[in-house]
Amino acid sequence: MRFALAAVLALALAGCGSEDGADDAASTPPETVTVTETVAEEPEVECSTAGLRLTLPEQDLPAPVADVRKRVFDAAVACDYDTLEQIALEQGEGFTFSYGSGDSAAAYWLQLEEAGDERPLPMRALATILTMPFTRNESGSYAWPTAYNEAPTDEAWQALVDAGLYAEETVEAMKLGGSYLGYRTAITADGDWQFFVAGD
Repeated sequence: MRFALAAVLALALAGCGSEDGADDAASTPPETVTVTETVAEEPEVECSTAGLRLTLPEQDLPAPVADVRKRVFDAAVACDYDTLEQIALEQGEGFTFSYGSGDSAAAYWLQLEEAGDERPLPMRALATILTMPFTRNESGSYAWPTAYNEAPTDEAWQALVDAGLYAEETVEAMKLGGSYLGYRTAITADGDWQFFVAGD
């Protein structure tokens, strides 16, 4: 009987010991915690080409045209407005990017991209049309897309829809109007990037 009582007391004391250990831990001062304030930065405007998976296919173009097309495409995919403006002003006597909206193509394109109101946005449109088949415009320059032609074919119109540039209704409205007024671009045979513009 005494042995059983001693065993019970031993167990009770063991339990008390663990509580004492908890008390000791509680009495130990906590480690110092440093709190830093995170200042939220303004979100960057996402380029309309973000996530766009485009490959620039080879086309039967004069070397100067092919070179400028590739440089423009790469800059458009990167939304590198300054490089695009530099290419635009390298040759020739000017570059058309709008009909009366400012003096800087780079600033104009950036403004449209940031506003995000129109569809397609310019950088997405530029990168996309350069992957499409080309045509020759009235001045003999190499031009994209093929809908930018005096008499676009049904295939040329449909290509705009298939590429996701314009909705079917928008394309139908342009067809009824008799000409393609969407984004278009042209490069002369000697590599002068002449315009990237929409509207009339």
